[in-house]
Amino acid sequence: MTTWLVAVHILVTADTTNPRAHIAEALEAHLDESSPFPDQAKAAIIDWALADEDLAASMAPAVIPPDYEPGSMPFPQWPVGKG
Repeated sequence: MTTWLVAVHILVTADTTNPRAHIAEALEAHLDESSPFPDQAKAAIIDWALADEDLAASMAPAVIPPDYEPGSMPFPQWPVGKG
């Protein structure tokens, strides 16, 4: 199985005095399912879009070590020369 990095833009709304924390909480709940679902009144994902012109241009294969643990190891880097 090949692992891919896919570059996207995520449009998020945040009605809070601490948007960074509430946006991080909303993203983790939606993407990682590692935390309870946050209070939607504070931060919510509205939409998303590819970072480049199409899916092929917005993705690149990524090499990760076999012992990779999400959230506790460095995230794979976008390949040099891609995008």
